Amino acid sequence: MFRHRGKVQENKQESGIYTCSNCGQVLFEAKYKFSVGSGFPSFWDQVGEHVQQSPLDTYGRERIQLLCSQCKQHLGHLFEDARTLSHVRYCINADALKYKI
Repeated sequence: MFRHRGKVQENKQESGIYTCSNCGQVLFEAKYKFSVGSGFPSFWDQVGEHVQQSPLDTYGRERIQLLCSQCKQHLGHLFEDARTLSHVRYCINADALKYKI
C-alpha cells in the first residue's frame, strides 16, 4: 500500500462542517481537514457512518471509493496516510462538498 512521508499541515479552521453537495448530509467536520498539497480537499476522519466505503478495481489498481451514504454521490477515494491520526486520508472532489459555518 501507498505510504506518505512528511508532516501534515493542520487545518487552521476549527469550526464548520462539510456537507454533500447533492443531498446536504453532513460528511466531515472542518477540524478533520488538512492540507497535503494535492489540490484535493483532504480529511483524516468522517462524521458517523455518513461516508460509505466501496472497493473499486479499475485501471489495473485496487482503491476504496467513497460515496455519500444517503444519495450515493461519488465523493473521492480513501488512501493510507501515516501522517494522520487515523492513518488514512479521505481525498475528496471539491465539487462533492459544500462548506457551512
